[in-house]
Amino acid sequence: MDDDIQIDSDEDLFRNPVFYEPAGRNLDLDRPDLGVPQGQDLLNVLLRMRGRVPVEKRGLICPDCRDLRGRRVPMYLVQRDGVWRASHYRKPGEKPISHESDEHLARKERVAKDSEDHGFHADIESQTADGHARLDVRINGANGIVLGYEPQLSAQTARGMRARERFRRRGGIQSVWDFADPDHAGIGTVPYVRTPNLPASVIRVQKNPIAVQDGNFVLEEGQCSQNGALTRCPEKPYDPENPTDAGYCGGWHRVLMPAHQSSAFTGEGGLTLTRFIVEAAAGERIPFQRGGHHGWLPAQQWQQYLEANGPALDDKERQPSVRQGDRRDRCTEDRPASEERAEPKQRRGSRAIVLESRPRETEAARVPVDASGRAIPLCRFGCGQPASLPGPEGLPEHFSCRRKHEA
Repeated sequence: MDDDIQIDSDEDLFRNPVFYEPAGRNLDLDRPDLGVPQGQDLLNVLLRMRGRVPVEKRGLICPDCRDLRGRRVPMYLVQRDGVWRASHYRKPGEKPISHESDEHLARKERVAKDSEDHGFHADIESQTADGHARLDVRINGANGIVLGYEPQLSAQTARGMRARERFRRRGGIQSVWDFADPDHAGIGTVPYVRTPNLPASVIRVQKNPIAVQDGNFVLEEGQCSQNGALTRCPEKPYDPENPTDAGYCGGWHRVLMPAHQSSAFTGEGGLTLTRFIVEAAAGERIPFQRGGHHGWLPAQQWQQYLEANGPALDDKERQPSVRQGDRRDRCTEDRPASEERAEPKQRRGSRAIVLESRPRETEAARVPVDASGRAIPLCRFGCGQPASLPGPEGLPEHFSCRRKHEA
């Protein structure tokens, strides 16, 4: 391998597509023939070029840099865990290639400034200690907390989001993924917040509040009734055709509820992105994972969660491996969606996470008694009501029931 090459991080490697100019198509590094006709020996040809042919003349380029920036950026092949990946050609010390939108840049700059103003040092475009991931904003919080703020404005697959989150967690980073699309595949898949889709000019003005619309949860419990503590039954499926329907089962639930759907939410003085980031850096907001769904809880709510449910967080991770990455993911942060790569679109809006439920307790049937305290038997004709007077046969009955029976 050439000595003057800066290899992309593992996170960037698994996301990079590669275009082979002589064939006029992207290569599929998962296939022995690389997806090119008569391409069985192409990999060996490309590998023999290392150290003999300059990277610029090997015919491998980044299709995203070509399409989105109008630049020809050479690429070369790198092997990771027995799998070939494509890396951008850049010399040691050069910054990784980025195609970030102005809105993406504005969010990074805004959060970095707000964090600094509240006493937390922040760096834009910072590598994790192990070099496997690049943080949009690294915030050094209290008591050793390292927060990674990651605005994500482009379409991604859930699989890709999970892989990128693993790179950060392996580096000891507590991520805050910021989505503007309520249908984004990353919502709930990673620790997240959702904020409005605002223009860069609005975001850069620090006095403009950026509302947190989702991702912040609270713990609620109580009876599932019209007069109870819950606004609707968390186990009743949401009906998009009747969004205002509030159904109740009469039981008891303990749930993690999106704050904006909780009974205490008034719509006034809502949580802002600045306040959320500062409190997360201070340890006043804690990320959780329950049943495969991620979110954030205020520290006090987190303690209630632990007291009620114990420390188990259903947080088992698969063994990290770049082999699990989706090579067809583009290398850019803000890129057009690809129908070939995208997962089926589905609504991923807020939902309550049920921690515990108990059915409605049925009251013991009350046995009617007479003035002396003796139980009054039921009518012999099966109406289900007590009958205090005996009929001709000496059995308890109602006169009206006898007439119906005889008729």
